[in-house]
Amino acid sequence: MNRTVIMGFLLTLASAFFFAVSGPIAKTMYEVGWTPGSVVLIRLAGSAVLLLIPSLIALRGRWDEVRRNWKTVLTYGLVSMAGVQGFYFVAVEHLTVAVALLLEMTAPMLIVFWIWARTRTRPATVTFIGVVVSMIGLVLILNLRNSDISIFGVVMALAAAVCLASYFLVSAKDSINVPPVALTGLGMGVGALAMSLIVLTGVMPSGAVAADVDFGGYQVSWILPMSMIVVFTVGAYITGILGLRYIGATVGSFVNLVEVPFSVIVAWLVLFEMPAPIQLFGGVFILGGVGFIKWGESRLARRVASREVVVRAEELVQV
Repeated sequence: MNRTVIMGFLLTLASAFFFAVSGPIAKTMYEVGWTPGSVVLIRLAGSAVLLLIPSLIALRGRWDEVRRNWKTVLTYGLVSMAGVQGFYFVAVEHLTVAVALLLEMTAPMLIVFWIWARTRTRPATVTFIGVVVSMIGLVLILNLRNSDISIFGVVMALAAAVCLASYFLVSAKDSINVPPVALTGLGMGVGALAMSLIVLTGVMPSGAVAADVDFGGYQVSWILPMSMIVVFTVGAYITGILGLRYIGATVGSFVNLVEVPFSVIVAWLVLFEMPAPIQLFGGVFILGGVGFIKWGESRLARRVASREVVVRAEELVQV
């Protein structure tokens, strides 16, 4: 394994860890009176400020691309940034971090059905196996015998999954020539503006308390966890972008699945929170199902590519 691949794996692992940490840290702030609306607003606004200069540098001489793709940038900010983070952080308020994240991880399953409906291209058989396995895991995660699970939290987590599916679809578009760092920065800015309106109109109540936070049994100033959320968010996107450039989207999506165990470990250390055994078992099914789905996607891509090669060869022969 060469150094480039190793670097890609390390950067992608770092990105997964940074993303995983945000949920547990945000939940520590809920305990002292912060609301999801305030946490998401500061997270988006702070990230937009940190990415401002890198975005401006990346966009030098490329503002025409932003104007041509303004609808995509707007959708990216509203759905992929404000939507994903807003719904997920509300879900975390009502569910354990691991359960909320695992429900959000059903996004690849939604993408399969969306692409099938749009392209009329039947997914690979292994993809259907992955969907069935993920559905079994979803039922186990919901733990229907446990009446304490929040239905509202489940709905919010699944809404986050829908928004996450949109994030993957938009990010994978080859026709968008806006640099990834700039697209992320612009998306954060749009998301921050949208979240400001949501908070000001009372759709998501705002609440912030300048009090110490219980952080894994230690009392720390609220500034520390809030700063960590912002810095880790920027770090997650930057390391993720760099990592995917080294190892590619397919391999990177598999490596990114470690976000779930990372999240479970951090939630245990910071919140002393663990999902029920049956939910952990369901998590294994969901991750396994996502793995099958990703495998099916790669097999389908190779099959389509081989067909295109055959068609081009036949055209050349006819000429």
